[in-house]
Amino acid sequence: MRYLPACGYRCQVLTTSAFGGEDDVLRAWEPLSLYRWLFNRQVRSGEGHSAVRTRRGLLSRIGRALFIPDLQVSWLPAAFARGLRYLRSNDCDVIYTSFPPASAHLLGYLLQRVTGLPWVADFRDAWIFDPLDVYLEGDSLRKRLEERIEGRVVASASAIVVASQEVADYLCTRYAAHADRVRVISNGFDGEWPDRSRPPQSAEPMRLLHAGSFSYSHPRRSPKVLFDALRRLLQEDARWNQRLKVVLVGLLSEREAAWADPLVRRGIVQVEGVVERNRALEIQESAHVLLVVDHMRPWTSTNVPSKFYEYLAQGRTILSLGGRGAVERIVTELQAGMHVPGDDTDAVCAALKSLCNAHERGTLPVGVSEEALRPFHRRSLTHALAECFDSVIQQAIPC
Repeated sequence: MRYLPACGYRCQVLTTSAFGGEDDVLRAWEPLSLYRWLFNRQVRSGEGHSAVRTRRGLLSRIGRALFIPDLQVSWLPAAFARGLRYLRSNDCDVIYTSFPPASAHLLGYLLQRVTGLPWVADFRDAWIFDPLDVYLEGDSLRKRLEERIEGRVVASASAIVVASQEVADYLCTRYAAHADRVRVISNGFDGEWPDRSRPPQSAEPMRLLHAGSFSYSHPRRSPKVLFDALRRLLQEDARWNQRLKVVLVGLLSEREAAWADPLVRRGIVQVEGVVERNRALEIQESAHVLLVVDHMRPWTSTNVPSKFYEYLAQGRTILSLGGRGAVERIVTELQAGMHVPGDDTDAVCAALKSLCNAHERGTLPVGVSEEALRPFHRRSLTHALAECFDSVIQQAIPC
């Protein structure tokens, strides 16, 4: 939201009281904040949200069974009261809500019903079609209930914003009567352009970097096929640890760390763990190839990790492991690197060999040009969002 003032909009954020952060925000009490305070040492000590790793414990399992659409629904009463009080005492033009959590869209729905203000519902990731929540996969009562909520949101919002064309295609097909309200505004990168100068190509092993978590991002996301491919390369030739170094920045689960340990001892994997953001960017800049790993699913994948756009801005070749869908499309359209099926060990081995050969010859593809990436800078994306606000506000003005 840092670029909205330049577009003529001042944004007032309404969020939970559970965590600290910016001072100039409205906060509404969330009952679950008491649980976090009682059972999370980092929250009590004031270390904040960034230091907290969410565990899928008893509360999460109970919450998924009892709370629809999510645990944050308990925040709605206080948030509605706080938001309505603000809207009635200030001259506001538009309501904007962002998913996840889905409860934010329920808040937007309620505030729109009471105030009559135009409402922009930003889905970002898919809610029902390609769910981040595994509880919404398959045919279940929960999925049917949340489908009805999704339909009500789409029918009621003045505009629907999504982060990929794949999400837009689903919503326009599923809710054809409201297809004209759907707009694509992707995720992107922020700040100044990073150092796009490339590290030396052939004088050292090719450094392949993965930034972020695997199963902690999604329970079905796994580095196992990558690790299987690395083991196969070492079986073919033990000297592969002199040609390739896979650097992992981020939190590994106990199982992932156990899988990685033999490869660390063989010298082909380097585990950096959790590091400060500036350090993570430094490591990215020293890499030759940047890695994206997504989980496979039988349908088209719709979500694009935010780090993917940071990767693009770095000007490095990207290796994407996953299924057909949004990331594959963008890699192909921008000629940003290689995409291979994330469940095919042979294909991953072949891709690693191809990239290492190119690295040693000094012929790794150059990154995407700044001109091609300019639409993905958050400054440009914020202008697109402001244009969406302009449109719904204009439509709401009586003739």
